[in-house]
Amino acid sequence: MHLLMSSLILLMPASFQVRNSSSVDEMNHFHRVAGEDLSITCYGLSSGTRRIFCRENCEGENVLVNTTSKKAINGRSSVEYFERAHEKSFNLSVAVSNLTQSDSGLYRCGLVDNTATYAKFKVVVAEAQLDGNSDHHFYKEPGSWLTVACSFSFSGTKKYFCRGDCGEDVLLYTDGVRAQSGRYSIGHGESAKSNIFYVTIKNLTRFDSGQYRCLSYLNSGTISHVDFHINVSDDTSGTTDQSRLYQNNGATSGGTSVKTSPPWDLPLIVIVVALAVTVILLSAALLVSCRRRSLQGEKTTNTLTLFSLY
Repeated sequence: MHLLMSSLILLMPASFQVRNSSSVDEMNHFHRVAGEDLSITCYGLSSGTRRIFCRENCEGENVLVNTTSKKAINGRSSVEYFERAHEKSFNLSVAVSNLTQSDSGLYRCGLVDNTATYAKFKVVVAEAQLDGNSDHHFYKEPGSWLTVACSFSFSGTKKYFCRGDCGEDVLLYTDGVRAQSGRYSIGHGESAKSNIFYVTIKNLTRFDSGQYRCLSYLNSGTISHVDFHINVSDDTSGTTDQSRLYQNNGATSGGTSVKTSPPWDLPLIVIVVALAVTVILLSAALLVSCRRRSLQGEKTTNTLTLFSLY
């Protein structure tokens, strides 16, 4: 029976499958890029007449679809119920179209009004998919977060997320599916064999501004990396929208030009005051010098007059 169930699941290529899990570590994680669609099949659910698709605490606006119909659509969210009675398998396909970063989070699906019986999964939506053919810059505000998908031509056995060139400041490393440390996380889509992995920085601060690197490594010694730059500032006018990516042509996968503000980028009033003080000090020094020369000249004249009298 288990073999038959597995075979039937593999016949549903349009979506991925999840079932109830007791912890976040056991929960399925699905990674997508903004603008893509997501389709998941929640299988092995408790039998019921409801078709519920919700997120986070499943209350209020977090209830995306709640219906008794076999099929329903609500905005970008949809559900479709199907069952295999001879297997006593009750399933619910759920979908979200045109994903945005705000769609990231915990989702649940079930057939009864009891969240303990729901299948759960997490969705991570990246702002953009990066490769080594462009110079990638992101302009973010303090307190925001950034997730990007790093794409490679091969699936590395080890993945690194670093600040700089991965010389010393390695933020995260994994040879598995995902890892997390503090504000940083790294993970794959549905398989560790994927040639795309995702990195996230939460609660960005100004100190996070700088260059970052995704690095993929094969045991054979093959290495490939993707660089990107983050600028965290209150003022994002004249650069990008918080969720927009700027790409400059001409860069290569070997490096990224880093844009930083010059150290002399000070307010105009400070520069004017500093110049004024400098002028006053120079003028005072010149007056003192002239006065000393004048006194020396008078002393020399008096001395010559005294010698002429004799």
